[in-house]
Amino acid sequence: MQPAVPVLSAVFAAGSLIGAAAVAGYLAMTEPQPPASSDADRVAEMASAMPLPTALSVTEDLDPTPDVPPAKSDGSARDALTPRALRDLESQITDLRVRLASVEQTMNRVLSASTATGGAQEDRPPAPRTADERRGALVAAGVDPGMAEDLVLKEAQRSLERLSLRDQAIREGWVGTAQYREELSRINADERSLREEIGDDIYDRYLYGTGADNRVKVDSVIPGSAAEIAGLQAGDLIESYADERLFDFSELRSKTTEGEYGEQVAVQVRRGGRVIETWVPRGPLGVTLDSARIGPAP
Repeated sequence: MQPAVPVLSAVFAAGSLIGAAAVAGYLAMTEPQPPASSDADRVAEMASAMPLPTALSVTEDLDPTPDVPPAKSDGSARDALTPRALRDLESQITDLRVRLASVEQTMNRVLSASTATGGAQEDRPPAPRTADERRGALVAAGVDPGMAEDLVLKEAQRSLERLSLRDQAIREGWVGTAQYREELSRINADERSLREEIGDDIYDRYLYGTGADNRVKVDSVIPGSAAEIAGLQAGDLIESYADERLFDFSELRSKTTEGEYGEQVAVQVRRGGRVIETWVPRGPLGVTLDSARIGPAP
C-alpha cells in the first residue's frame, strides 16, 4: 500500500495547481478592465503629445509679406486736400448728422405711436411714390399742371443722370475723385429745390397734402438757455427764424450756424393759436426739437 501514497500526493498536488490556476483565471476575468480608447481619445492623445505652436511659430510659417510703406499721417492727407474739398467733406458730414438725427426722431415717434394706448391716431395720406402721384400732389397743392409736369420730368432726368454718372465712375474706377465731384456739380448746377420752384405757401400745402411734417416743434427747453431767456416753451411751433420760414428742424439748425454769432435775430412761434415774436442771439437755442404736421392757414 505504500507505493500508492506518492501517486495520491501527486494527484493532490496537481489538483491544487489546477484549482489555483482556475481561481487565478476567474479573478483575472472578474477584475475590471480599463475602457478601450476611442479614436477621438487616440487623436487627442496624439495631439497632446505634439508641441503646440506659439504665436511666433505661426507667424514664421506664413508667407512673408512685402514691406509696405507706412501710411501718411492725417496731417499730410489733410494738406493734400484743397480747401474746397475740405468744405465739401465737412458739409457732407454735417448733412449726414442732421439726417441721422431726423431718422432717430422719426423712429422715436413711430415707437411712441405704436406703444400708445387709446386716442385717435392721425390719418396721414401716403407719400407719393410714382411720377403720376407726385404730379397729382403738386397740382392739388396749387401748382399749375404744366409746371407740375415739368418739375416731375426734370427731377426724373437729374436722377437718371446721377445714376449713369455713378455707374460709369464705378466701372472706370474714378468714383469719389475730383473728376466725379466736378461731373456731379455740373449735373446739379441748374437744380433748384422744390421749395424754390413753387414758393413757401404752396410748398407748405404740398408737404401737408403728402403726409409729411411741415412744422418745427419745441419738445423741451434747457434751463438757462437762450431759448428760455427769450420765453420759448415746450409745445411752441417755430414758424420762422431770422425772417425765414421753417418747415423742418434741420433748417433751423442750419440757420443758427449762419450769419454772425451772437447777433439778435427774430423768432416767430405759434402758441395756442397765437403768433408770438421774440428775439434770440444767433447760435445754439438750447432746445430739443421735434417735427409736427399742422394744416396750413387757409
